[in-house]
Amino acid sequence: MRVLLTGGNSGIGEATVRRLIADGHHVVFTFCRNPDKARVVADATGAEPRHYDQASAESVAELADVVRAGEFQALVNNASQPAERRLLLKTDVEAFLAYQMVALRGLFVLSRTFAEQVKQRGGAGAIVNVLTSYTLGMPPAKLAAYCTSKHALLGLTRSMAVEFIRYGVRVNAVAPGMTRTDFIGDLPAAFIEQVEQGLPMGRLATALEVAGVIRFLLSPDAAYVNGANLPITGGQEC
Repeated sequence: MRVLLTGGNSGIGEATVRRLIADGHHVVFTFCRNPDKARVVADATGAEPRHYDQASAESVAELADVVRAGEFQALVNNASQPAERRLLLKTDVEAFLAYQMVALRGLFVLSRTFAEQVKQRGGAGAIVNVLTSYTLGMPPAKLAAYCTSKHALLGLTRSMAVEFIRYGVRVNAVAPGMTRTDFIGDLPAAFIEQVEQGLPMGRLATALEVAGVIRFLLSPDAAYVNGANLPITGGQEC
């Protein structure tokens, strides 16, 4: 299987690259910053790195061209913007809307292009969108832009699942809870410990555990799973 994965430089994305490569798949992964880290991942796995900036319309178009030429069987939309913490009353509306544009444009263009290619080939394919457990319940304060974008992507996931399945493309999402990655590196250790104490399993997920669920959704074992948003929360909000 040939897979394109956005945001494969670290965390869940890197773990998924390593998991898929270990299973014998060919993986092209994208990075936005830190080309040195991308080269480390590529050298360690044999995966192919490509620069991609989802905030750039030109970069989105360039990666869409890669999809058109690549004959991919799977697409993992993992790239995400930083979640800036800001109260709604202190959020500028134009900045809020710009955040949504960046979050939606790349995933929309890449997914539509992927489905078009699968349709033309007459084969089958799978898309997995990496969301957040905040799509399952009440979010914390100060994350309105981030949470709104993820809910929008959940709606898009379900719409694509309904429309793309006629071309043989399944579309699903995963909703990881807080996961031990660099994404939470700026959070105080005491806060993370408090979160863990409130979880049924008493600990955060690992990136490899999330990668395993993504791998399942891409596999033939998930042939009848379409339009799902699978919780990876250790029993919370399921």
